[in-house]
Amino acid sequence: MTKSQSNISQLKDFLSYLTTVNGDLSNITAPPFLLSPKSVTEISATWAERHDLFLQPALEDDPARRALLVLKNFLCSLKRQVYTAAGSEQDSCNRDSGSAKKPLNAFLGELFLGTFEDSDGSTTRLICEQVSHHPPVTACFLYNKVHGISSSGYVAQETTFNPVSGVRVRQIGHIIIRDEVHRESHLMTLPTIAVKGLLTGHPYPELEGTCYISSSSGYLATIDFQGKSVLGYGTKNSVHAEVSNIRAAGRTLFETSGQWDRRLTITDTIDGCELETFDVDDIPLTELRTKSLEEQSPWESRRAWSKVVEGIADADMQIVSNEKNAIENAQRDMRAVEEQVGAEWPRLFFWNDKASQEFTLLAKTIPDEAARNLDVERTAGVWKFIGVRAAEALLADGVYHRSVEPTGQIQED
Repeated sequence: MTKSQSNISQLKDFLSYLTTVNGDLSNITAPPFLLSPKSVTEISATWAERHDLFLQPALEDDPARRALLVLKNFLCSLKRQVYTAAGSEQDSCNRDSGSAKKPLNAFLGELFLGTFEDSDGSTTRLICEQVSHHPPVTACFLYNKVHGISSSGYVAQETTFNPVSGVRVRQIGHIIIRDEVHRESHLMTLPTIAVKGLLTGHPYPELEGTCYISSSSGYLATIDFQGKSVLGYGTKNSVHAEVSNIRAAGRTLFETSGQWDRRLTITDTIDGCELETFDVDDIPLTELRTKSLEEQSPWESRRAWSKVVEGIADADMQIVSNEKNAIENAQRDMRAVEEQVGAEWPRLFFWNDKASQEFTLLAKTIPDEAARNLDVERTAGVWKFIGVRAAEALLADGVYHRSVEPTGQIQED
């Protein structure tokens, strides 16, 4: 049997298995050939990869234009976010060859750390931590001290499968962009990811539903996603967004339309003029800087999964399976021990709360009742950042969970 035939056989078996599972599939282990060489913890980095755009609201005097810039960054981050699971960096930038693959399931306590360097010499620091495994929840904080911009949020994923419509990944959680220069905040809800084409062996992602960006300055962005239907109608990766002024009876100020992975057009609806048409790929990307694997903690994503990633790159599915199982089995053993002794895994950069006053205030203008509510049971609580000073003290030390490694091995001092 050839490798291609083996993969098809495994895919059929996997899809048949999915049809027997009720409920969330997020922690299901996919066949190795369907795996991305990246962990789910890396996805949050996409919010600031268009780094100049991420920082621009701090430099804009007009609050309506700031709301528009936050929307623009949101839309421009989607392609890299959704295709973080593409087989390579090249695929994630190639709109024709990228295919949907499943990111590696992050283990509890997994960290992804790095920095973006701006052209003015300032630094945006990224801190991501897997704060829950059942349900799987990733928390993230980004901040730039010079520009006073930060992004804080957490996401749980619920995955379901239908033989006709494919896989649907519902993203539960939110992100809040804070602009200290103008003392305003922007609450963002998240779309659902649909993975289609599984039955043909050529899976591809689409975004579905409506999400919102609610700004404390009184503006609301409503973003509607549509794609190709099961029957083939519609345009792949279509999006239409409007920015309205809530304090002026919801008057629409700007519209953005096109495809979130290709070209977008922004229009000023007050005077009817086109402000900008651009290709998402033309918005400059800034490379995230991370420590070398040798310098990273065993708890950091790229070091922890390095042997799995090597196996994926070499198409050595036996290595992939063996190395994944070593981590996942050790994690199950650690959870079992914690349950026996009544202990809870210590989080490093985030703490758990039951409510968020900031979310409640910002969500009031969102018309969708479900989007206005914190679904704390599905996200294992409300995850809040410990603060820049406390985080930087941990980062300076650089040693996390001193006594043990993700594989259960005892760390040596």
